[in-house]
Amino acid sequence: MIDTYWYIFFWICIIGLCFGSFFNVVILRSLSNESIVFPPSKCPKCGNKLKWWHNIPVLSYILLKGKCGFCKEKISIQYPIVEIVTMILFGASYLRYGLNLDTIFLLFWCSCLVIMTSTDIKEKLVDCNIAIAMGITGIIFNTLHAGWYGFITSFIGILIGVIVLEAIARLGYIFAGTRAMGEADTYVAGALGGLFGLSIHMVLLLSLAASMIFILPVFFYNQFKANNKLVCILGVLFALSVVVFETVWQNYLTLAIMLIIGLWLAFSVLRGIKNAENRNYLPYVPALAAGALYITFFT
Repeated sequence: MIDTYWYIFFWICIIGLCFGSFFNVVILRSLSNESIVFPPSKCPKCGNKLKWWHNIPVLSYILLKGKCGFCKEKISIQYPIVEIVTMILFGASYLRYGLNLDTIFLLFWCSCLVIMTSTDIKEKLVDCNIAIAMGITGIIFNTLHAGWYGFITSFIGILIGVIVLEAIARLGYIFAGTRAMGEADTYVAGALGGLFGLSIHMVLLLSLAASMIFILPVFFYNQFKANNKLVCILGVLFALSVVVFETVWQNYLTLAIMLIIGLWLAFSVLRGIKNAENRNYLPYVPALAAGALYITFFT
């Protein structure tokens, strides 16, 4: 006899796959300013209307070998990735919190993060209306759980998220002559403040760590391609100084060396940004999402 718990888990994962398929439509059409309802799904390359068997989450991508069933053009790997990630988040939400109203809220927030993260990675664009919806539902959730205290902590969390991210963004005007982050990042940080309340500081700290892991390697790779040897060398030396300080030898000398190299690196990076003709923002919503999901599922 099948355990009811795992039977429900199975169907929630299937529902997650289906929602992931729908989110791909939302992601694609929100970037092209098309309706998410009409017209029916079509190949973005040749424009042919897709058959129903072309829209089976993940399976269709595998059976079609990652190509359109009509024009044989390659299909973006984004489609199965979004579907699988959504399935995992839906399944994890059920395993972590069971089947209740809290889980419904969580599924909505995870869905918003999937969509915003995907559009930020794909085109460095985020629909701020989605962030606003997250913030409002976060206030409702906390108010339902803790009354006026929950409402107040959500409001304070929004203020902290907005003020911190906007302050960091505007520091870019001082050091590089431009915003350090896009405006949408501030909206998302504020929305997460509405969800996490006073714990938003942990989300922001974890998002900083996530950005170091995922964004800095991309940045240094671009510096390497641009033949900016000084920044690359300083990046390696700074990483080594951190490792030495944390694992081998902790004293004022190693701390001073780490800080000097770090400041030199920061100055070189900011000078490079200020002198660059084309400045591009690196997506930060994925880092914010990583911090939020870590707090949600692992603390």
